[in-house]
Amino acid sequence: MKAAFAVFRFCLYGMVGLSAEIFFYNLVRIAQHVPLLEALFRFQWRVDDRLGLNAIWDTPIATAYGQCSLWMFAIYGVACFFFIEPLYRWMLYQHTGLRAAVYGVVILLFEGFSGVMLERLTGYRIWYYADAGAILWEMTSLYILPIWMVTGLLAEFIYRELMDPDLLAALESPLPATPEETEASFQLIR
Repeated sequence: MKAAFAVFRFCLYGMVGLSAEIFFYNLVRIAQHVPLLEALFRFQWRVDDRLGLNAIWDTPIATAYGQCSLWMFAIYGVACFFFIEPLYRWMLYQHTGLRAAVYGVVILLFEGFSGVMLERLTGYRIWYYADAGAILWEMTSLYILPIWMVTGLLAEFIYRELMDPDLLAALESPLPATPEETEASFQLIR
């Protein structure tokens, strides 16, 4: 059960990450046209020019169009499962601001190194940053640090919810075998 639950968490982080990235493309496009939000979204997020995908930034906002490489499923799964979860357990009683800062820096470093690894693996820059804050071979940007801090806290929230003792007990209990047991389970939920 523990292995299956670990795989489930990894996959959940990957799926949430993919969805969040597509949503984030739209948020960035909108924010870059709103003066108060523009300062938060200064980074120039791009993909390898050979892929011809950078035109997404010129599509009308009303289309709500986003894009994401399927490689990001593994990237988000690894980031949360192997970095955020252990960091949360290690820093459980630390101030939220400190945890957010540590998450942000760790994700920033992971983004940089995983971007380089993907470039070596695929021959393409799946992402890069073309702004003044770009660091680590332009695979990440200091401008995105606040976003990664919030992302770390959101991943922490998901992890805390998944580790709820009542949920874990329910997952480890046997499934109802008869219609009567099923009905009794529904009565407990109500």
